[in-house]
Amino acid sequence: MACVVLKPNRTQGMKYILTSLLVLTATCSFSLRAADAPSSPEAPKAQIVKTPEEKALAAEQAKTYPLTTCLVSGDKLGGMGETIDCLYQGKLVRFCCKGCIKSFNKNPDKYLKELDSAKKPSV
Repeated sequence: MACVVLKPNRTQGMKYILTSLLVLTATCSFSLRAADAPSSPEAPKAQIVKTPEEKALAAEQAKTYPLTTCLVSGDKLGGMGETIDCLYQGKLVRFCCKGCIKSFNKNPDKYLKELDSAKKPSV
């Protein structure tokens, strides 16, 4: 019994190589685009008040802000220097230091519940 070996002609070989390169290029291109895209939307974060509009909003909310202590650490506001005012989804949140902002941003819901349940201090 004789074994028959089929040899592709040059044109078929080039088509195979070009098709393989095209598939490889398309796959790599898709993979790179997928890696660049964020896997999930960025969670909102407390942002330090900076613009005049933000400062006006923070000043208005500060009149009825219920806490005299940092929402995260419990330290007296202003005890470590100037109080840091931030806005989280348009709501004023006050911190004693920048480190507390990072802690807040890890679990804002926990701290917002505490803020919502707090009462305005008596003046």
